Amino acid sequence: MNKKKLYRSNNGVICGVCAGIGEFLNVSPWVIRTIFLVIAFVCKLVPLLVYVPILLYLGLAIFLPKHPHEKYNDIFTFLNSFGEKEKRRQVTDAKERDIDNKGEK
Repeated sequence: MNKKKLYRSNNGVICGVCAGIGEFLNVSPWVIRTIFLVIAFVCKLVPLLVYVPILLYLGLAIFLPKHPHEKYNDIFTFLNSFGEKEKRRQVTDAKERDIDNKGEK
């Protein structure tokens, strides 16, 4: 039996949370985004619930794992790329040769 797991999607707009939920439920990500926006507007009417949708989305973006078989282009991958130095590749097939001052062999 193949169990579905909830992952962040690579097809998302910001972090892939709504798209991942949409893929899990087999609905369009736009349906999930619309539901999220309706919940956000309703929570804005109640002063104590203003930050609940934002915190919920950020919590899901942090704690939902990325899909293991996809390459990610989300905001977290973008932000993490600033701290990384470019990795150098090891040269394995180079041949050494002498060059004189005129650039000839």
